[in-house]
Amino acid sequence: MLDPATGMQPGERYTVDNEERTWQFTGFFLDGKYYLDTDLNTAVGWLEGTRFYYDDLDPDGQPIFADRLAGTIEDLVLTLVDGATLKLEGSLQGHPSDARKGL
Repeated sequence: MLDPATGMQPGERYTVDNEERTWQFTGFFLDGKYYLDTDLNTAVGWLEGTRFYYDDLDPDGQPIFADRLAGTIEDLVLTLVDGATLKLEGSLQGHPSDARKGL
């Protein structure tokens, strides 16, 4: 269940409006999980309340973010642990299978 403080709605896909000097989040959020592509079996991030955990490793095998905590999301703004803020943009496109249903 999504924490209402995040500003996210169930079934809606959200992308990160990336800035040049921050980690590039190229995937999307859907229902409290973060995916890199349309393969919904491979979430690399998740929300616990408003906390965003990102489970990806650098080339040396170390987590990108200490303890995997990337930051928090409130009112569709991702605040990274270093203080950088990134806006989330919603899309009516939710689950990739919705296209089959005419949604």
